Amino acid sequence: MRVIIFIYLCFISFKILAQQSKFSVEANYGFNGNFFVRSYDEVSGPTNKTYFYKKNFIGTIGGIQANYQIGKKSSIFFGYNRSINSSPKNYFNQIGNADFLIRDFKIRDINNIFFIGYSKILSEKKFKSSFELGPVLMYSANQTIMIENWANIIYLEESNFKNSRSVEGGVFAGFQIERKIDNHFDLGFRFRLHYLISVSSLEMITLTPTLRYRF
Repeated sequence: MRVIIFIYLCFISFKILAQQSKFSVEANYGFNGNFFVRSYDEVSGPTNKTYFYKKNFIGTIGGIQANYQIGKKSSIFFGYNRSINSSPKNYFNQIGNADFLIRDFKIRDINNIFFIGYSKILSEKKFKSSFELGPVLMYSANQTIMIENWANIIYLEESNFKNSRSVEGGVFAGFQIERKIDNHFDLGFRFRLHYLISVSSLEMITLTPTLRYRF
């Protein structure tokens, strides 16, 4: 009974706050350009080997975000994005006494990105434009294939948070333009740049259409 009362009170409180038109939620889905997935070294090591590490620079990214207006032209927000960069691999060779074949097998780099941020409106003329900045926490899962003919060994591996603690911290900066399409919805485009401070590296850039719902 207490749980039901608590949920009811939370619903009433959210409804009252939402009526103040300070809350909004938005979804986005588009493209990323990932610098890290092209930085792998597939050459170093023994000559009689084949390494498949690299993925396509262009990938996809999508997620959700919740916003709260704290001033006439400023807001804070938090959200989650997931990016995927993949590449199909093909390979055939004899490993020891066995034939080894890879046919259109995709390996992927996946980033689960959690972020909070601050947004400032720059202009509200024909389009609303704004600048945003904040910290990110990025959990990664990276798949690789290593074929070492000289040792008759094949490695199919995924490094992730569970087995390798694959997590990095950094910051993002972005620019967004939006246009009101009715009393509740805004349609826009967002550009973001992600830099990982923990490894001193530019990770990726993103370009995504956005759809915002204002309460």
